[in-house]
Amino acid sequence: MSILGPGAQYDTCGPRDFGQTTNIPGVYHAQFNGHSCRLFKVLQTNQCRNNCHYCAFRRDRDCSRTTASSDEVASAFDSAFRRRLVDGLFLSSGIVNNADTTMTNLLDTVHILRQRYRYQGYVHLKIMPGSSPSIIREAVKVSQRISLNIESPTESDLSSLSPDKNLKDGFFHTLFEINKQIRQVKFYGLRTPSLTTQFIVGAGRETDRDLVSTTSLLYSQFGLKRVFYSSFRPVADTPLAYLPPSPLIRQNRLYQTDFLLRFYNFTPSDLSFDSLGNLLDSVDPKTAWANSHPEYYPVNLNRATVDSLLRVPGLGPTSVQKIISLRQQHPIFSLTSLSHLRLQVSKLMPYVCF
Repeated sequence: MSILGPGAQYDTCGPRDFGQTTNIPGVYHAQFNGHSCRLFKVLQTNQCRNNCHYCAFRRDRDCSRTTASSDEVASAFDSAFRRRLVDGLFLSSGIVNNADTTMTNLLDTVHILRQRYRYQGYVHLKIMPGSSPSIIREAVKVSQRISLNIESPTESDLSSLSPDKNLKDGFFHTLFEINKQIRQVKFYGLRTPSLTTQFIVGAGRETDRDLVSTTSLLYSQFGLKRVFYSSFRPVADTPLAYLPPSPLIRQNRLYQTDFLLRFYNFTPSDLSFDSLGNLLDSVDPKTAWANSHPEYYPVNLNRATVDSLLRVPGLGPTSVQKIISLRQQHPIFSLTSLSHLRLQVSKLMPYVCF
C-alpha cells in the first residue's frame, strides 16, 4: 500500500483532490458537490504494458514495481473502512497482459468486498480501454461510478503521448460499449453508475478549444457525469521530464468552462479563445463572454428569464433562484436589497438594472 497508494495520485477523483493524507497510504480527500469525501484510492498493480510518455509507471521506466492481490486490497480497504478512515473505494490499475485480465482482478476485489466483508458502499472502478462487453457489464453492475480516461482530445496528440493507445478503436469503441451496457441496465429499471473521464492538460499540443469541443461532445452524445482535467506534472525519467508543469490557471479556466457547459447553457461557440485557441488567463470565460456582448446588458433583475440571468457574471443557478424567489415577493429596487442573499454584488453592478 505504501507504493500503490501514492501511485494512484495520477487518477483524478474530483476537481479538488486534496492529496494523500498522513493516516494511511492510499487515503485521499476529494471534493464532491461541496462536501469532502475520503477515498481509499489505490492501484492494484503499478506494472503496465503501455509506454505513455508522461506516466510514472510507463513500461520502460525504472521504478519499484509491485502487485497486490485482490484479497490484499480488499482486506486493506476493509480495515480502513471499519476504522472510519475512508468513505469509499477508488480502484485503478496499470494494464497487465490485456484489458480483460486487468479488469478481472479489479472485479475480484470488489466481489470479495461485497461477499466476504458485506461492504455495500461507494465503489469507483476505472475501466481499461479495450475491455470486453461481459467485463464492462459486470463493472456496471457493481460500481457507483466508472471512469474511462480519454487523456487527450485529438488522435494525433494521443498517439504522440501514448503510442500504445488509440482514440477511435480504444477509447470511443469502449465508450460506446459502456453506454450500451448502461442503457440495458436502465431498461430493466436497475441502478446505473455515473460515468466520468479525465484529460491530461499540457502534456501535448492540444488547445483549450480542442478540449472544450471534445468535452461538449462527451456530455451531449454520451451522457458523461463529469469531465476532469489534470494539469500535467513532469515525472523524472520519462520522455516529458523536460517540460514545465502546466499552469494551474489553465486547469481552473477549463473547470469554469465545464460549469458553463453543464449548468449555464453555454456552447463551445460562445467562448472566447486567444489566437492560439486557448482560454483567456486574464478573465474568467463567463465575464469574457459578457464583455464581448455589450448589447446583451444590462439585464433587468425584475423581468429577466432564468437563461438571461445565468449570463450575468457573478450569478449562478443557486443565486438566480434566490433572485426569482425574492422578486416574486416584491420588486427589486437596488443592489442593497440583495445584500442578504450573499451575492457578488460588486461583480453584478456593470451588468444589471432594475
